[in-house]
Amino acid sequence: NGQAIIRSLPQVVKRAPSELTLINRMRMKVVSQFLRHLKAPIAFGYKNVAPKGSRIGTFQSAQSYLFHNAIDYDTENVPYVNPEKVLVFRGDMVPPQLINVERRDNKLYVEWNTDACKGYPTAVVVLAYVIEKSCVWNEGAAISTDGKMLWEHTQFSIKEDQVHIYVGFYDMLHDKFSDSVYGGCV
Repeated sequence: NGQAIIRSLPQVVKRAPSELTLINRMRMKVVSQFLRHLKAPIAFGYKNVAPKGSRIGTFQSAQSYLFHNAIDYDTENVPYVNPEKVLVFRGDMVPPQLINVERRDNKLYVEWNTDACKGYPTAVVVLAYVIEKSCVWNEGAAISTDGKMLWEHTQFSIKEDQVHIYVGFYDMLHDKFSDSVYGGCV
């Protein structure tokens, strides 16, 4: 992006890493593993947070957000990404207020409160994510003033996988987003 960058060869460290260094490495690892299959949705949902030509890209912005806001620790101090705290889309618009998310057979039913739309129709963006396996997403799956949508996909027929659902609004006319809302694990 037009910046001169000088990098050196990696330094060989002879002493063992500290406990905090190991925890930090594990944090980076879990964030990278969580985002591995979300590159396309992140590039779409963070494009206004990290516009084209900026020093930091969309993926790095998402990594930074997760690193600072979405990491929890289990009883043994092992970090993990809490899917409920993840924002797949980021923006200034009012986010949807989800009422219900269900998965039946190969269909996903999503309902939200239309009061957040304030009568102005925008596209609804839905992302279904099987952690560390795959994701499917649909921008413009419904209009925000509808209050509900039905999405049919073969991904939803896999019974043994837990599918995490994220929903947000996207104003195509002004290219603006709402923050995504975690719809739960179905």
